[in-house]
This record gives sequence, C-alpha cells and structure tokens, in this order.
Amino acid sequence: MVEPVSGPLQNLSIRSKLLLGYFFSFLVALILGGLMQYVIVRSTLTETIEQELQTSTTSILRLVKTVTDASIRNHLRAIAEKNRDILAGFHARTLTGELTKAEAQSAATKVLLSQTIGTTGYIYCINSDGIVQVHPQKALLGQDISDNVFVQLQKERRVGYLEYDWNNPDEAISRPKALYMTYFEPWDWILSASSYRDEFTSLFNLDELRDDIRSITFGKTGYSYVMDSNGTLIIHPTLEGTNIYDSTDSSGRRFIEEVCREKNGKIIYPWQNPGETEPREKLVIFNYIPEFDWIIASSSYLEEFYQPLRTLATATLLMAALLAALLLPLTWWIANSISKPVKTLSAGFEQGAEGNYSGRIDTQQGGELGELANYYNIFMTKLEKSRHHLQLSEEKYRSIFENAVEGIFQSTAEGIILDANPSLARMLGFDNQTSLVEYVADLGNQLYVNPERRIELLQQLSEHGTVFGFEAQLRRLDGSSIWASINSRASLDEKGNIVHMEGSITDITRRKESEMAVHEAKTELEQRVDERTSELSRYVHRLEARNKERALLQEMGTLVQLCHSQTETFPVVRRFMGQFFPDDTVSLFIFNKSTSELEPVFQGDTSAPFLADECWGLRQGKPYLLDTTNQRPPCAHLGNMTTNGSLCAPLTTQNELIGLLLVQFQTPMGSPERLMSRSSVLRLASSITENLALTISNLGLRESLRLQSILDPLTGLYNRRYMDEVMNRELARATRRKHSVAVLMLDLDHFKQFNDTFGHDAGDLALTELAAFLRVKIRGEDVPCRYGGEEFALILNEVTEETALAKAQELCDGIRDSLRIKLDGSEERITASIGVALFPQHGRDAETVLKAADEALYAAKGAGRDQVALYG
Repeated sequence: MVEPVSGPLQNLSIRSKLLLGYFFSFLVALILGGLMQYVIVRSTLTETIEQELQTSTTSILRLVKTVTDASIRNHLRAIAEKNRDILAGFHARTLTGELTKAEAQSAATKVLLSQTIGTTGYIYCINSDGIVQVHPQKALLGQDISDNVFVQLQKERRVGYLEYDWNNPDEAISRPKALYMTYFEPWDWILSASSYRDEFTSLFNLDELRDDIRSITFGKTGYSYVMDSNGTLIIHPTLEGTNIYDSTDSSGRRFIEEVCREKNGKIIYPWQNPGETEPREKLVIFNYIPEFDWIIASSSYLEEFYQPLRTLATATLLMAALLAALLLPLTWWIANSISKPVKTLSAGFEQGAEGNYSGRIDTQQGGELGELANYYNIFMTKLEKSRHHLQLSEEKYRSIFENAVEGIFQSTAEGIILDANPSLARMLGFDNQTSLVEYVADLGNQLYVNPERRIELLQQLSEHGTVFGFEAQLRRLDGSSIWASINSRASLDEKGNIVHMEGSITDITRRKESEMAVHEAKTELEQRVDERTSELSRYVHRLEARNKERALLQEMGTLVQLCHSQTETFPVVRRFMGQFFPDDTVSLFIFNKSTSELEPVFQGDTSAPFLADECWGLRQGKPYLLDTTNQRPPCAHLGNMTTNGSLCAPLTTQNELIGLLLVQFQTPMGSPERLMSRSSVLRLASSITENLALTISNLGLRESLRLQSILDPLTGLYNRRYMDEVMNRELARATRRKHSVAVLMLDLDHFKQFNDTFGHDAGDLALTELAAFLRVKIRGEDVPCRYGGEEFALILNEVTEETALAKAQELCDGIRDSLRIKLDGSEERITASIGVALFPQHGRDAETVLKAADEALYAAKGAGRDQVALYG
C-alpha cells in the first residue's frame, strides 16, 4: 500500500472540500454585499440627518419670520387706522363749519407728523395721483413720487400692507421696510405708517420662542440654538448670553467665526466635551435672519444617527451564521453523492497518500472515474510542486480558526472543553485558549451564570441535533458576565446520547444593552409626546387668550377714538379694564401738569393723588411688577396695600407723561387659580398703555386745537366765529322753547384816546381786565365774546327785556365804579356804553339781532356814553 501524502488538505474528503468551497464563496459574497449595504445605508442616513436638521432650522426660521411679519403688520395697521379716525374727526368739524378744510388738514398734518414709528419711522400721505400731501421732509410736499414701485402699488391698492427695500440718500445699502396704508376718501389721502423692519424687534416676544426652540432635540444630545453674528448666544440650552465667537474645535479650527461669517450653510467639526476621551464629529445646519441679526442653528453628533449601522452589522453577522448553518448540511449531502463512486479509486489514492508518486491508475474505466484517474496521474506528477502551496493553505485555514471573530469551541456533554479558539478565550477573560481548556472542568457550573440554561441547551440539542441563537449569560474569569448567542450541533451515539458538541459563541452584550436602551428611549419618547401635547394645549390656550385681548383692544380703541374729550374716555376704559384683568383691581391716574400730581379718574383700593417720584414704574419709565417672589421694594403711593403684588405701567408718549395704569393683584402671581401669567400681564399692560397713552394725548391735542380755534388769544373770551355759531344754535333753541335771547353789545368809551395816551400795552391790559370782569359778573350759561377791537358781545339766554336791561345797567355801573386799570404809579378809570337788543322782538335771525344791538350801542354813545340803550 502506498502511504498517503501528509497534510490537512490531503486528509480532507471531497465532501469537506466542497463544503469549504461553498463556505468561502458564501463568505466573499456576504462581505461584498455587507459593504455595499453599509455604503448605501450610510449615504441614506447622512442625507436624512442633513434633511432633518435643515428642516428643523427652516421651521424655526419660518416661525420667527411668521411671528415677526404678523407683529409688524398688526402694529402698523393699528397706527394707520387710528390716524385715519383722527382725520375723520377733523373732517367732521369741517362739515359743522367749525373749521375750514384747509384748517382741518393743517391741524391733522401736525398730529400726523408729531408721531414716530420705531426709531426712524413716520406717517406720510399721498393722493391718488402719487402727489405728496403730508411728509416730514417738507421738500417732498407737492412732489409726484409715482416713479417708485411701492408708490405705484399704493395708488393701485390704497389699503393694505407692503414690504420693500429702501435706502435713504445718505445710506450705502438698502434695508427692508414695511408700511400699512389706509385710504381717507373725503380728502383723497392715502395715509401710510412706515418704518424699517429691523426697528420692530421690540414687538417680538423672545420668551415664547425660547421654549419652542429649546424643546427641539435630535438623537440623544442634539439641539437647536440661536446666536447673533457676533457669536453671542441668544437662545441655548445651557450657555445663553455667552459669547462663543472665538471658540475652537478639537483641531483648533475657529468654527463659530466661520458660521458668523457665512451666515447660511452647514459645517462639520470635531468636538470633545469635558470628561470624554476623544472628539466626535458634529454636524451644524444654520440660517440667517437679517432683521434680528440672528443665526438659527441645529446641531447633533453624527455617531448618534449612525447607530442603525452598528445594528445592521450585528444583524448581518447573525444572518451569515444562519445561512452557513443551512448551507453546511446541503453541501454535505451533495458531497456525499459524489464520494461514493470515488471509493473505487481509493486504492490508487492510498498509494499516492503513502508518498509513492510513481504509481498510476488505469484510465480505461471511462466516464467520470476515468477522467478522475487521469487527473490523478497528472496530480501525482505535479504533487511535488504543489506541496509547498498546500502547506501555505494549511496555515491559511488554521488562521481562520485562530482569528475568527466568534468564539469557536468543542466540548463533551459533561462540560469539559476539548478545544477553543483565541476569540472565545478573550471573550471569557482568559489570556489564551490553553488556559481556558485547562481551567474549565465543568462548563455548566463554571461558565453559565444560570446553570439551568446549559441543561436547556443540552435538551434542545438532544431533540433537534442543532441549536441556533440560544441566548445565555456567561461568567468571565474576573467574575463579570456577558450575554452570548450560541450556535451548536451535537454528535450523537447510536442511542441518541450526546458524545460531544461543537459550535460558535457570539458576544451580544451590546445588542442586549441596545435593546434595553431602545426600550428606555421608547418610554422617554412617549413621555415627551405627552409633555408636548400638554404644552401644545397650553400654547393654544395662550393664543386664544391673546386673540381675545386683541379683539378687546381693538374694540376699546374704536370706542375711545369716538370720544370728544379725555373725560369722556375714562368710563369706557374702566369697563374694559374689568375684562382685561378679571382677577385683579385696576386704577387709572392722569398726570396734572399744574400740580405735578397723578390724580385718580377711577380707582380700586387707592384714590389719593400722589407725586410721580413716589412710583418706581414712573421713575424707570417702564412697567414695574411687584410680586411675592421678586423681593422688589413697593411703591410709596401704595402704602401697605401690596399683599399679593401689583403692576405700575406708565402712560407716556413722545417722552411726555400722560398717566399711570395700576393693577393690584387679588391673588399672588404664579398661584394655580390665576388665569394670567407674569409675562401675559406685562405684555397686555404694555399694549394697553401704549394705545391708551397715544389716544389720550391725541384727545388733549384735539381739545387744545379746538380751544385755539374758538378763543380770542388776548382776552380768553370766545371769538367772533364762535359767537356766530352760538347765536345760530341759541336762536334755534329759543324758537323751539319759545323764550327770548338778549344780545348786549359793549364798547369801551374813548379807547383810542386811552391807547394813544398810555400805549398799546396799557390798552391790551384794559381789554384783558374788562374780559376778566365780564366773566365774573355773568351767569355760567351766558356767552361772553370779543366782537372786535374794543367791542364785546354778551349772549344771555332765557331773559326778559327788563332782566336784560338790568344786567346791562349793572355791568355799566360796575365798570365805572369798580374797574380800575393799574398802570405804573397810577390807576385809571374806564367806562363803557352798552346796546341791548332781543330775539325775537328786534329781529328774526342772528344777523338782524346783532345789527339791532350795534345800533343801540351807537345810540348810547350818541347820548353821551357811559350808559345803556335799548334798540328802538
């Protein structure tokens, strides 16, 4: 017999060789497929990460712009519509004849130009042809500015909101500008309230946006934040208010400076937190909002998004083990069907196996065996040359066993390990496989944390012969434990008892930890969803409350605009305060310039006037909130009435103090029964005081303008125009009520001589003293007027002829006997002549009665002056 050639491959059967061929083919295909899958999944994850971060950043950007646009639009609209109502008030006065159209437009222009919007904004008016009617720059008045695109839109729409870019002649670049326009048809005025958008940042409530941005997270540690172009963090989970412009990443790169410079885009940089051993790559997507000079960014570590790749790798290995277990029996069966015909050639191969390479096998058998014999002969010829290659192959296949990632073992049914590879030894905490084999004599009690699991494994092997994915906790040499997945097969004797078992062990500790982490993450996510749902509900409630507040503000503003005086507005305001602050007591104080005190017009728990210096809110010029938590000093004007806190909100316009809105809390701020939060109270109070201050100021201006138009500037009596208006009104009322109206026409005697002697200043003093005398001597319902020069007219309602003559004589005697003009070093006496006429006895209209009184006056003068004459 020829001795077989030694070597591991020569000892392998055809079945084994076929098995190895299939195994390595499968291994190569698996590796290539896994690599392709890894590349595709990683690319998809990268795109998903960037899309998620970009979507989040874009959503925040749109949220900020939407809130800003709505705030600017509503603010400008309120100003424009309020001033349109002011124009309507002036126009109404032209319809009654109180003002001419030119006077009304001039007065209205002063009101419009007295207002500023933001820092540089203003109000202007054009007509339907684009001609400037009202503008702060007088050079533009009367100019046609229709060449501007936004003016063309104004001419077309007349009412609505516009945004456009604009730069003044002294500005190098244009900035976004916004306006709201409304149309006043009686004067053909398109009234526009306009200002740069970046001057409305104060309208924006940062506190509301801060909570929304902080609630956005990505992976485990990803978050969104906001900073300005100087690197100062405006909204951040932990570093808010910190300037990070000079921050560098782990490589020394000034990545924040790059973000501030680029303003829009994405950046990936290495970052190492305190306590971490090495840096991790971080992705940031960022966008810029120029109106606020904000950069909105969303960031997260890339490795937190690549966690599915590690799960995919584990799943791929498990699938490889499963497919290998399926292919082994199939390959074994195919190889066995081939090996049977080969047995007839075993004798010839035995000689070759003994090292006799000269032996040959007869090739006359034909068929596959003949071909096989021929190949054998050729093989023997080349065997010597191939011996070296076979030795290399043996080392290669042994290396696979030694370097396999999974632990590979062979053991007896009693638990003695027969063989193991280095991976299994390292997995269980041993230096090498020899130490493992020598140490373990009872695998069940020494390695299994729960020995019952090994008994279960043996039972399954006895029943099925193979076991896949059997999970158990194994004890390491140092006493710690790992989770393992066991794939094993058993060799059974004729009676079905296990002779020995072999298989592979995979460390699945990370997978187990990941499963627990996934479970915890799911629980946490469900909790966050509940929290977000609750938060959304609260947000909707706040929006509804705010919409109600806006509606009440608009309704109050409309009613107040219809009031004719400041006093008339106070009951209206008081009714609305009960709706704005249903939980609290509200008081309103108006500043009296003559006494420098704030006097109550309606009040809650306090009613005494006080000085402005007694209020912290008036000292600071902004709302002053006092509650039970902020430990601020109380205002002196409140005394001890601040148990639950209070809010002092000044009413100011154009740096002028108008009054004070005082809210005294009936329940402490922050208590569960309060419907309004701290920020809501401050925001609402600011909106109310801003609108109320402007309205009260406008009403005061309106009253001042009205008085200027009807009063004589020297004497303070009513002027000739107002007298004509009153005469027509009183005569109409006298006609309805069937009573008389007397007109007393009074003229100072020798007034020209008095002027020439003592000077015009003395003459003015005489007129002023006479006016003061008349105001004291007549009834409250009588109307004193300066008719012209030294002539005065008195309108007496519901008097008889006798009463009118008696009053005229009383005035004539009083002027002669008691009225003295005090000049330098002397007192001069003056006298007056008075003519009396009555309606309807002496005339059926105002012009006739005034003419009759004037004729009676000249009759008194002709009779010697210093006397009274009745018409006729």
